[in-house]
Amino acid sequence: MTWHRQSSGLLREPSADAIVLDGADLADATARVRRATAAPLLVIGSNEHVAATCLALGADAWLSASSSPALVCAQVRALVRKRVAGRGDAVIEVGRLRLNPGARRAEVEGRELQMTPREYDLLRVLVENRGVVLSRDRILAGAWGSRFVGEPKTVDVHVAWLRPKLEQSGIRVTTLRGVGYRLDVLDDRRARVVFACVHNAGRSQMAAALFNRHARGRAWADSAGTQPASHVHPEVVEVMREIGIDLAGATPRLLTTGLAAGAVRVITMGCAEECPVVDAPMEDWSLPDPAGQPIEAVRGIRDDIDRRVLSLLSELGV
Repeated sequence: MTWHRQSSGLLREPSADAIVLDGADLADATARVRRATAAPLLVIGSNEHVAATCLALGADAWLSASSSPALVCAQVRALVRKRVAGRGDAVIEVGRLRLNPGARRAEVEGRELQMTPREYDLLRVLVENRGVVLSRDRILAGAWGSRFVGEPKTVDVHVAWLRPKLEQSGIRVTTLRGVGYRLDVLDDRRARVVFACVHNAGRSQMAAALFNRHARGRAWADSAGTQPASHVHPEVVEVMREIGIDLAGATPRLLTTGLAAGAVRVITMGCAEECPVVDAPMEDWSLPDPAGQPIEAVRGIRDDIDRRVLSLLSELGV
């Protein structure tokens, strides 16, 4: 445990598991702390209006100045436990964005977003707090971390760079003037189709890409697999590149009931018996696996999928 008379003393610390503020100018001190670190922050004071301001600035908890030392210690332990429990590399799906913290990858409909490390950290903080208004200082603490030196308005610049990359993602970074930013999930009423095969490395990837090209935003498609591979088959990447679709950066993913939820149709391709139970109508397209096939054969599979996709779009009225 380390004690400092002023909040600026925090800058001399390499890290902190939790921080307790107790004294005068609590609102200003909270802003300073949140600028420096995202560590759990407990504010102790006697004025409830000041406490409300501190919580709005990013403090995690507040206790009355009359609280016993035992209660303060218990609250600090609770904040530390909550922080540890909240850590993890679980994949987050919001809108059509898929965020993989472990791999530091962000994808929209299987397409990886090309972002700088700072843009990824900014997106992660916004996604983890979706629907919550975050001040610039709180975003800096979460995405830039301690030791940041600069103006809070650097957040504005990075948000401006990030926004174009979130097109077609079903989410939006909303500006609240004088307050900060909030990540919103858009109300998307477009028809959605899920294409599924075993490895999500060939047929389903081609189908989703062709569907999204022909739909021109009027409907959209996801793809997944019951046993996802590590990458898309190279022969599939080659024949799709011939028609102007790049699947080199696409990442196979697992078919789940959550992914299929809300789809107007689930199209399977050789994996129907392994698919999870879903509410959406299911249809099986009997197509050969393109893996290891000669290029001419893969082109034939691609063209067959293209014809089926156009027929499906017509059937859906898209």
